Amino acid sequence: MTECNQPPSEQQIDIRYVGFCDILGFSNKILANFDGTLEVYKEFANLLLGVLPIKGVEITMYSDAVLITGQSLARVAQAIQSLWFTALVNNLMVRGAITKGRYWEQRQGNNMLVASDALARAVKIERNLGVPAVVIADDVEIPDEFWLARFVHGPYLAPILHFRERNIVNPFNVMWGTSANDRATQLMAESPEHRDKYLWFLSLYDAVKSNHELIPANVLARLLREEKLKLIPPQASS
Repeated sequence: MTECNQPPSEQQIDIRYVGFCDILGFSNKILANFDGTLEVYKEFANLLLGVLPIKGVEITMYSDAVLITGQSLARVAQAIQSLWFTALVNNLMVRGAITKGRYWEQRQGNNMLVASDALARAVKIERNLGVPAVVIADDVEIPDEFWLARFVHGPYLAPILHFRERNIVNPFNVMWGTSANDRATQLMAESPEHRDKYLWFLSLYDAVKSNHELIPANVLARLLREEKLKLIPPQASS
C-alpha cells in the first residue's frame, strides 16, 4: 500500500483474507546459531518477497512470524504453500490460520500500523493449534473449485485438504511429497518430545499418498448430488 497521512477514521477498511503463520523451530535455531539461521531467513524472504511474488498478496515477516494478506483466498493459500515448501527444505514446519475480516493498515515512512479483527482471530487460532498445519477458519467459505481441484489434479496439487475435521492448506506438492515425509521422520527422531505432532503430519502424508478423498463428507455428497462430480464404478474383472 502507498504511504498515507490520513487519520485512521478517514482511511479505508478492507475486507481481506489474513494468514498468520509461525515458523516452528525457528526461534530455537536463531538462538543456537544466529549467522546460520539468518541465511535460512534470507531464503524465506527471497522466495516469499522476491523470487515468487504473488499478485494481490502482501507479506510481512518479523522473526518467526509471517503475515500474509490479500483479497483472494487462492492467492493467500498459494503464498502459504510457498512458505511450507521453504520451511520443509530447511527442516522446519509451519503452524497458522487463515481468517477473513476487517483489515486496516497505515504505512508511514518506516512505520506500519495494523488493526484487524481477522488478524486477532488468526493469532488466537494459531496459538491454540496443536499440530503443524495452517487451518482455514470454520467461518471462511471455501468455493467448490478448491475441492474439485483435488479430483482434477490429484491430492498433491489440491490447494486445500480436509483432514481430521480441519480444512488446511496443502503442505505437499508432486515433487516434494516423499521428501516431506522423510524430513518429518527425521525431525521426529531429533525431537521425540514432539512425537505426536510429527505423527499427525505423517498421517496426513499417508492419507495424501493413499489418494484419500480429503474433502468434507457433506461437500462430497453435495457435489455428487449436483453432478459436479460423478462416481465411476470399478471395472468388472475379466
